[in-house]
Amino acid sequence: MAIIHPQLNVWWVSQLLISWLLFTALYWLVNHSQRFNNWELTIQKKWLGLHTGWGWQLIANLFDPKLLVLWDFLLAGWLMFQGQLARSLFVLVTLGTVDVLGIMIKHTVKRTRPGTFTQARPSYSFPSGHTLGITVMALMFQMLWTNHWGHIVILLIWLLVIVSRLTLHAHYPSDVIGALLLAYGWWIGAELLYLVIMR
Repeated sequence: MAIIHPQLNVWWVSQLLISWLLFTALYWLVNHSQRFNNWELTIQKKWLGLHTGWGWQLIANLFDPKLLVLWDFLLAGWLMFQGQLARSLFVLVTLGTVDVLGIMIKHTVKRTRPGTFTQARPSYSFPSGHTLGITVMALMFQMLWTNHWGHIVILLIWLLVIVSRLTLHAHYPSDVIGALLLAYGWWIGAELLYLVIMR
């Protein structure tokens, strides 16, 4: 049984609106408040130590946004094999559109990554693409996969990916929080749309 599954009611529409409002507020702070950015930099230096061990690098590579596309196709293929063609297509569209939205926001905000992050090529950090993708995937998996142990495994993977983004100093905390809010709101909106279409 799914842990959470959006329904067409006031509770879920309220959660959709709240997640989008909080994301918009955070977007504004990151984009326009130097005081907020300085405060966050202090928090990161004081509380989030840099750990670049192979384990964190492996997690980051396994759940890279580009590789999450493969995981998405595997999930869609499994759903198609189960005879759920509409759900299969919706899974592909949901993750694909949220990834495109995340990239567009990154190139609008143009927030540079923390100075302690080592990377092959420069890229932007708000919102976290890893967090965005893994959160949408985890929400879809928990809704579609009824195995209790499967939910625990998905939760652990989700947490490891999020922690890896912070311990590797690939992101500021607000990059991760923003991605969580955006992913949650996008997933609810997509599920509500799916319910309307499939009525």
